[in-house]
Amino acid sequence: MSCKNGKPKQVAEDEIGDSEVICCCPPTALLQPFNSFTEEEARAMIPYMKKLIKEGTGLELDFDVLPRIILADSMKNDIFTRYRADRIIPSRKDNHHGVVVGLLHDDISCTYKGKKDWGVLGLSLIPKYKNCVASDFRLKHKKRDLWKVATHEFFHAVCNMHHCPNDAPRCIMKDAKGHADFSNKEHMCKTCRELCHL
Repeated sequence: MSCKNGKPKQVAEDEIGDSEVICCCPPTALLQPFNSFTEEEARAMIPYMKKLIKEGTGLELDFDVLPRIILADSMKNDIFTRYRADRIIPSRKDNHHGVVVGLLHDDISCTYKGKKDWGVLGLSLIPKYKNCVASDFRLKHKKRDLWKVATHEFFHAVCNMHHCPNDAPRCIMKDAKGHADFSNKEHMCKTCRELCHL
């Protein structure tokens, strides 16, 4: 039995004998523009993300851009100044073997380091969700580096990876540690490549 890409499928059986067919193909990266982020901006990120993902995993993933969505006010924090990243992620589900990467120009936040509303560049809720979100609001170099933040969050979500264990300065998986500059992050280090399995 094979899937649409000609790769074999696995059949998993649960305790009561029901079986489920599981596709073994790598996931499709689905870029989801929100609010003022345009589909054209999302498409412009694809060549850069594809290149880095291929360098890190050896796989050339399929990409698609989803129609832009306007987020509801219910996705914002209590004082309606930022969108809650941890509300956006579970709101987008895909049933077609895809990983949704949300993209915003708006400020996003989550609960972190004991603070209820901590502003972030991106968020992945691993291992619960295979989706993630990235924003250029806090980035020092917005147009140049958002694809790096999106790829960083993609690797978190898809590979269930944490930050670079070596804290390698140029590794895309290095913890930003509150700094909004991704300009020197150019590749995935050897250790992180070994840890990432798509």
